[in-house]
Amino acid sequence: MSSWSTFMMMEESESGSDSRQPELLEVGKHDSEDRISRLPDPILCHILSFVPAEHAVATRILSSRWNLVWTWLSNLCFDDELCERPAINMHIDDALTKDTAQRFDKFVHRLSLRALDPLFGLTNTFAGMNAYPCIGFEDFVNWVLDRTNPATLAKFSLQCSNLTDLSLLKFWVSSAIMRNVREIEIYLESHGLHTLFYFFERQDPVELPESLCTSTTLEVLLLYSDFVINIPPSGLCFPCLKFLHIEMYCLPNNLTERLFSACPVLEELSIVGLLINADVVTNFNISSRTLKKLGIRFDIGDQGTSYNEHKILIRAPNLERFHIIDHALVSYMVHELHSLTEAFIDVSYFERPSPSYVERPLPQAKRVLELLEGVNEIKFMSLSAETMFALDLAYEDFFPTFPNLTYLEVHTGGTSWKLLLAILNSLPNLEVLLIHSLAVRDSGSIFEEPVPRCLLFHVKKIEMRSFGGYEHEFQLVKYFLKNIVTLEKLIVTSWAWARTSEEKFKQCQELLTFERASKFCQVEFL
Repeated sequence: MSSWSTFMMMEESESGSDSRQPELLEVGKHDSEDRISRLPDPILCHILSFVPAEHAVATRILSSRWNLVWTWLSNLCFDDELCERPAINMHIDDALTKDTAQRFDKFVHRLSLRALDPLFGLTNTFAGMNAYPCIGFEDFVNWVLDRTNPATLAKFSLQCSNLTDLSLLKFWVSSAIMRNVREIEIYLESHGLHTLFYFFERQDPVELPESLCTSTTLEVLLLYSDFVINIPPSGLCFPCLKFLHIEMYCLPNNLTERLFSACPVLEELSIVGLLINADVVTNFNISSRTLKKLGIRFDIGDQGTSYNEHKILIRAPNLERFHIIDHALVSYMVHELHSLTEAFIDVSYFERPSPSYVERPLPQAKRVLELLEGVNEIKFMSLSAETMFALDLAYEDFFPTFPNLTYLEVHTGGTSWKLLLAILNSLPNLEVLLIHSLAVRDSGSIFEEPVPRCLLFHVKKIEMRSFGGYEHEFQLVKYFLKNIVTLEKLIVTSWAWARTSEEKFKQCQELLTFERASKFCQVEFL
């Protein structure tokens, strides 16, 4: 009989009800052959690699055939709060009810206890994991690492809410490195940035083993907590690392100035930093000839301020994609981004009531202009509403030119027409314009200024989203239709909740009456 039928019968027996038992026995008759167990060990190990270690170990109780299969796993993923995460439910047939899926999770957990009990008297402590997540969890990780055999690990993943013995982390990571691991992922909730951001529960960063930096097999490193990385005296580390994600609260310059430039083959870099203390200046140095993708996120917390002297140097001649979310608005020095094609920019400027901050709003806000000037060779650019707000404060009479840019996505969010016009004048070869939230100030003067060159000769498509039917929005649509000779398609998408169907129909009818400079322009109202 299949393990699934066994599970269903066990559940019904334990609940004291046999109303469904005949039906379940009938299912078992048609599935008496255990085809999965006949698969070769490599395929079974591959299947088990997609589930957490607790579930993989639980399979040893199914039959003698499965007793040692899990010991050859190449992916070891440990999670002490499986009861709060959708682990096995996502792999169960959609036709199963939610109640049945939950009972299946409980069944797997009981199997894991029975699987551990014969060889490792851990049942009592491990069973308490749901109430006290780390009671027995550390012993379980040690037990699995001691009994798994592969000389090469594809992945080692650890997610833990509160590791009671932090020294064990060094041992576990070192063990994975000794097995030539290719990917390491670590998340300690007690040292996560969200804990620091929302609760300000400062914990000392966890030190990782020195062997991590010198591993010749590690290609992916994901650190979702505050860690200490000791860079070797030679200055070079992670010789084979291609993808690095790191989250930091403690930001010593001896790390931020060296780490991101010390990885010789790094291709993707993701940095998350919590810059609460503006009095301590942090300098970031990202200099890499191999880097292709860069993502940066800086937060300041409720106690932070936009006024700071943090600096970040970026020199990456092969960088292709740049995504930044910066709520601290640090100072950027950007050089040699000759290969950059896409930039997603979301920077925020928060003006504080304190005189020391209000006295200097323009120099601080102008940092976004300095950033844009350094990425002016891109072809695709997205500007958030917060970025446009900072530009509104910073713009006087200069905006950098983007000679290669053909696609612009912008969230206006109350932007002045003067700024939007300056941006369009700086994009001589723009072909596609996507505008979110058509809230543009001073739109009454929209027809008084000269038409930007890109609108006269190059723009082919404009999409305007979140159209509310206000007068300034109609003025903007009328302006585009009247002046863009090359326009092929104008798409206007209204707010689903903003107007009734009848009002939307009237808006559409009004748009269709506007004069069009292009004979081939199609207008779509969605």
